[in-house]
Amino acid sequence: MIPLPQLRRQIRQLLDEAVSSGEELGCQLAVYLDGEQILDEWAGWADPGRTRKVEADTVFPVFSTGKGFAVTALLRLIEQGRLHLEDRVADLWPEFGCNGKEELKVWHILSHRTGLFETPPCTEAELIDRDIMQQRIAEAVPAWKPGTRARYQAITFSWLVPGVAERATGKEFRSIVREEVAAPLGIEPLLFYGTTDDAERRRAVLVRGNDLPPVKPEEKSLLSPLENAITYETVRRACLPGFNCHTTARAIAKHYAALLGTAKGVPPLLSRAMLDRATTLTRAADDPVPLVPGTWELFGLGYVLSGPKDDLGRIFGHGGYGGSEGIADKKTGLAVGYTSNSLHANPRTRNRIYELLDLHSRDW
Repeated sequence: MIPLPQLRRQIRQLLDEAVSSGEELGCQLAVYLDGEQILDEWAGWADPGRTRKVEADTVFPVFSTGKGFAVTALLRLIEQGRLHLEDRVADLWPEFGCNGKEELKVWHILSHRTGLFETPPCTEAELIDRDIMQQRIAEAVPAWKPGTRARYQAITFSWLVPGVAERATGKEFRSIVREEVAAPLGIEPLLFYGTTDDAERRRAVLVRGNDLPPVKPEEKSLLSPLENAITYETVRRACLPGFNCHTTARAIAKHYAALLGTAKGVPPLLSRAMLDRATTLTRAADDPVPLVPGTWELFGLGYVLSGPKDDLGRIFGHGGYGGSEGIADKKTGLAVGYTSNSLHANPRTRNRIYELLDLHSRDW
């Protein structure tokens, strides 16, 4: 990595140019190195009318990037012995044990191996009703025998992970994440699975970037394109950890620094043994999934794995629709959080930042 003073100048220039060129409307970047925050930058506008500047505490919709916090909360419960990776979900959640899901285990949920990747049909009112949607997931028929194959649980994660966590603890999932992740890190004002009045005032509004085609009215539905769901305040305020997290780059980066065990003044969120297990590829003996980067199927226990081909999992984290991301590098000690309210098919600004940070080795 280039010297820190030079890096800071180049990052500042990069963000300012991305905003002035229109590539980004607004964005944030936070980076930790060996537990020390070395970058904390933001630029641009929080709304398309350019009436509110992005600030350090502007909360961005980060879609699946928010899954990382939820995964960490569940892994902490496992380390506490409140549930176990090999537990059958049906033993925690009896209604779940039907239609071929009787032997489905907790680790299958974390590794996206449930076969439950299709979102049940729902209205706006049903989508935000935890009881209704958890019931529909419990009654669903998996696409294949759980544990034998991976396919990304983009939306259904919102009911699978809370479903087991809540039954193991008797607590609502937002409370679990607050107690297990947000409070220990001191990021409670920066992390929301369901916005508050304060978060609504501080939130960044999404726009589609120039590299995404306009959406035709006849093609729009509640969850397609995904950002459409975030236009509903009821959806923003619900607890849907698969896709509706609102947070900041600071919170994302601090979370991953704490997973590495290097965040100053913060105890490690997970033991090194659990982190190593969670960043090891989960594969069944006859797993048909190829080792191909960029497929969103290279999962450990909830985290997406990357890094050099001979050290898969050295770099891990979770990205989100449109370009936000949180990642960490176990070898270099880097932890990065990036947010943007311009949705991109190719997040060029973020990728240029990674080049400056020497994180390009995440690609094969």
